[in-house]
Amino acid sequence: MNKRNYQDNKILLDTSFLLPILGFETSRDIMDVFEKLMGYILFYNEVSILEALWKIVKVIRWRDDEIERVLEGIDSIRRTMDNVPLEAEAVKNAIEMYRLGHRDMVDNLLYSVAVSKGIKFLTIDKELIEFIEENGLPRENIILPRDIE
Repeated sequence: MNKRNYQDNKILLDTSFLLPILGFETSRDIMDVFEKLMGYILFYNEVSILEALWKIVKVIRWRDDEIERVLEGIDSIRRTMDNVPLEAEAVKNAIEMYRLGHRDMVDNLLYSVAVSKGIKFLTIDKELIEFIEENGLPRENIILPRDIE
């Protein structure tokens, strides 16, 4: 029997984990974790949709089927996951992280949203994790694919 508590059952996905849903394959670590996520309550933030679109427009060939796949993926994300919005506390924390030297504002925002909501943040971003550890920020909210049971 699974003994996770309710808060441990909630996960905010980093943008990398949304890309396969939008039709774009990523690393094996990311692809392999999807089956394990079935028992979790998944969250996304609109910032991740924007970041994913920035990445997609750089590689898309502009075929109708590719664009349709992206639109279907966005619809799927919105139907199957909960949106966790940006709030003042998370924005303030993200700005402070930027001031401390972490220049990826999207990562700062996503991490800060997870911390402010008390949910896990699934990422493979080693730079972000190192920055968090080096600056004494809460690490317990971050999980890696290998941590998913």
